[in-house]
Amino acid sequence: MDFGATLSRAFNIVLKHRALWILGFLASLAGGVNSAGNSFNASSGSFTPGPSGEISPEAERFFDQITREPGLVVGALAGFLCIVLLISLVLWVISIMAQGGLIGGVRQIEEEGNTTFGQAWSVGVRNFWPLFGLSLLLALPGLLLLAMFALLFGGTLVPIIAAAASGDESASAAAAGSVFVLICGGGALGCVGLIYAIIAAALQTFGERAIVLEKKGVIDALSRGWEVFRSNLGNIILLALLMFVIGLVVGFVIAIVSGLLFAPTLVTAILSAGSEGGVGTGTLILGGLTFLVVVIVSAIINAIFAAFSSTVWTLAYRQFTGVSGLIAEPTSPAPLPTA
Repeated sequence: MDFGATLSRAFNIVLKHRALWILGFLASLAGGVNSAGNSFNASSGSFTPGPSGEISPEAERFFDQITREPGLVVGALAGFLCIVLLISLVLWVISIMAQGGLIGGVRQIEEEGNTTFGQAWSVGVRNFWPLFGLSLLLALPGLLLLAMFALLFGGTLVPIIAAAASGDESASAAAAGSVFVLICGGGALGCVGLIYAIIAAALQTFGERAIVLEKKGVIDALSRGWEVFRSNLGNIILLALLMFVIGLVVGFVIAIVSGLLFAPTLVTAILSAGSEGGVGTGTLILGGLTFLVVVIVSAIINAIFAAFSSTVWTLAYRQFTGVSGLIAEPTSPAPLPTA
């Protein structure tokens, strides 16, 4: 496998076809769900302690209401979790379609010379259910491992709590044994989970391309993905290491860009802190705008890298399965025979 040609070709494809950037952004949406709750921070001054450390009357009334109506808190928490779960599900669905669109878009570029967002997205929509089934099937063993760890943790937690409550030496010995079992069992499950995560990632990567590029069903896609993975293990490991290094470089670039963008705000905040008025409203506004710019720039860079990564693996899959990774050059017609 010519790694340099594959990476160069993928870079040129992503650079030329900006529709893949949008798909790359949508495909990486599911990865940002965990930070969805970071913006739910209390910003109202009525809940801040006074100079003497006493709780304000508004906060006291709020906590009194919580004490009187605990069901309200449980309901609000359940509603919040349902909203987060719904948003996560929607983003997951969108990311699956976008990933299928990325694969189909690269195929269209390689075979037809061009693609549009609509054409690529339609490929992801048409292949959604097989791609969804593949993701769900590969997630089940991971969920099983998590359930086993939860049972192990719960089973060892009871003796530890009993020992802490009683203070008996025999209970303490049982608790120490439980901790040992938890460490050994948890470590073993962690190793199994890590190995499976690597294999599942490979099966996901090549199974998705088997579905989109070869019209395979879910089970056939798993079989095809395993066949490609096993037959090209050396090239896949080297390519994965290259992509890992490139990912580190991209992360470093994002960190440098973020630092440069935040530098003026940080300097302004330091200078304002030393003045009599402290950090002013203008500095806070500047910090908020800088944060927004950093988020936008980071999202663009991540979107481009996501599109690049998907393109690299699509081109690699086409090479592994014997499909040319380049558009065939048009040949001139043979000259007509002359009398």
